[in-house]
Amino acid sequence: MSVTNGWGQGAVNNTIDWGKGKTTATNNWGKIYDSSASGDTSLGTAAAFSNTKSILLDGVDDEVTFSDLTTSGVFTLSFWIKPTVFNANSGSFVMGSSANSQNFIKLKSETQLLFKIGNSSATFTESSNVLVLNQWQHIMLVRDASNNVLAYRNGAAFGSSVTKTTTLIINTFSEIAGFFTYSGGLEEFAFFTTDQTTNLTAIYNSGVPTSLASYSPLTWFRCGDNDTAPTLTDNGSGGNNGTMTNFSTFSTDVPT
Repeated sequence: MSVTNGWGQGAVNNTIDWGKGKTTATNNWGKIYDSSASGDTSLGTAAAFSNTKSILLDGVDDEVTFSDLTTSGVFTLSFWIKPTVFNANSGSFVMGSSANSQNFIKLKSETQLLFKIGNSSATFTESSNVLVLNQWQHIMLVRDASNNVLAYRNGAAFGSSVTKTTTLIINTFSEIAGFFTYSGGLEEFAFFTTDQTTNLTAIYNSGVPTSLASYSPLTWFRCGDNDTAPTLTDNGSGGNNGTMTNFSTFSTDVPT
């Protein structure tokens, strides 16, 4: 008897492989087998998320550059910082655009964060959930579908929302137009063209960085993990790698 479905019996010349990982098959129950014994049911295991490295910017000339991240609509910026100084006038920029110095984030003081989008600034002032020097903290900035820009520190609101409609452009960490700098640690930077507010608690993860893969970032720099200097690999979907300039080593100081 020559059946082709193999139901209920081991058929002669059947085309269904019973419980067997086929050679070079790509539909083998959670794992691709090159040449496996019949009855092998072991599954492939995904690599665990590990966070062991960060980048440390010296506030003098360290820089990471990448192609423009730009949007005139909804976005989310998520990153970890460990600032060593606040400066209200001429320094402490976390990231910006060398092509347009109007796009940047500035840590003015423990209670004030300034975020400039185009030629329009959004200033967030917070009296309780304040920024802290020499301590890792998670920052998220979101522009929602109603053009409200909101800031969050360690999973909680930092100041009040501000409405901004201008285009955001970011293509560098540390330096803006070559003379404004940020001094401190930077970790797990991600750029989304979606509103990630509903995932804020999970991304903050009680103070410990976690994988962002399931949230589909356009650009995601691990800032050392799985990187080879001077390249910061884009782990998002954009293929937008960063290039380290004036520094080539990674720090082992990370949020824990």
